Amino acid sequence: MFRRSLFYTFLVALCVVLYFNPNFKTIVAGVAILLFGMIMLEEGFKVFTKGPLQNLLKKATDKLYKSITGGAFVTALIQSSSLVSVITISFISAGLISLAGGLGLILGANIAQLQQLGW
Repeated sequence: MFRRSLFYTFLVALCVVLYFNPNFKTIVAGVAILLFGMIMLEEGFKVFTKGPLQNLLKKATDKLYKSITGGAFVTALIQSSSLVSVITISFISAGLISLAGGLGLILGANIAQLQQLGW
């Protein structure tokens, strides 16, 4: 019970600080555009729910090693782990891949990003 009230207190304090930030409107507009774009991306992927794209994605992400390798390869190809993560989340919400396959893709994308940074 104490943790829940502490969480709500922290959330209210965060909202107050954000509201009095001079860039409040810019931040809210950016978040709104991001959410709108993700919703539109998800709706677009739902069109492909029944078809060869779903079969290809299911085969490519059915095993953990395949999904990690695929995420690393795609990230190395397009040089953006953030884009791979957003597209993966859209695939999961559209039902094209499973949650376990999506986690593997995101993990592979982050591993590839760390490799590109020289870690």
